[in-house]
Amino acid sequence: MEYVIILILFAAVIFWAGKYLVLKKQLKAIAAQLKDEQNQLVTVAFIDSDMEAVVLEINGLLERIRQTIIKSRVSSAALKSSIADISHDMKTPLTSVIGYLQLAEKECNDKKTQERIKICLERAHYCNSLINDFFELSVLESQGCIPVLENVDVAGMLCEQILANHPAFEGKGITPHFEDSEKPVIVSADPALLNRVIQNLISNGVKYTTGDIFFRVFQENGQIHINVSNPVNAQIDTARIFDRFYTQDKSRSKGSGIGLYLCKQFIEAMGGSIHAEMDVDSLSIKVTLNLV
Repeated sequence: MEYVIILILFAAVIFWAGKYLVLKKQLKAIAAQLKDEQNQLVTVAFIDSDMEAVVLEINGLLERIRQTIIKSRVSSAALKSSIADISHDMKTPLTSVIGYLQLAEKECNDKKTQERIKICLERAHYCNSLINDFFELSVLESQGCIPVLENVDVAGMLCEQILANHPAFEGKGITPHFEDSEKPVIVSADPALLNRVIQNLISNGVKYTTGDIFFRVFQENGQIHINVSNPVNAQIDTARIFDRFYTQDKSRSKGSGIGLYLCKQFIEAMGGSIHAEMDVDSLSIKVTLNLV
């Protein structure tokens, strides 16, 4: 009789030990499946009633999370598309406002009124710049950025933009210094995106410089570099300068902080890189692009 009891107890121990090992194996399998982002549902080879209930609860929770993510993405895409549409719709009437203000400024003979019109015109241009930035940002985040790479003379493009921004330089008493190789410097880039990057870098320099702005195009380590530097009167967080909406001016009276963020997105989409450095009281931004 004692031998029978011992055998029964031994069999029970073997049974529960085996079940424990199988359940432990299944729990490891479930944990591995939960870590796999490609898995949408959890499956197990051996299921008892308790394990089945756990798996059903897990799968129900995963399905609710999946549906929430899908709804969130749809809502986010719709919001970004709406922002792009609103920004586009605002550009047309604002362009007309700027046109009428420019006409009024030319026809007005009263100096005091001219000064007021000038202030209104500056604010209108600022609003127009913000709308353009938000439009580009919303399009970028809703549709992505797919550059069309061509052979681009980056030195020639930079020179053209410096000349085009002469009124902005003159208005703030800035002298642009351009160190050029005096020959075409050809890179592989999207002309429209690169032109926007250069314009944003110039605009950023004009807004924040406390002196002249220095431009340099040079070749190093088989790549082309565009360097824009200017003195500033505050320490810039170069680790965050390309973050979306980052601005050293907390009041945002000079900008939205979108311009340099867009520069980073455009340059990286073209296979290049961009970074910033502070040297005492001078900010330097370097764009690196691939040679053709």
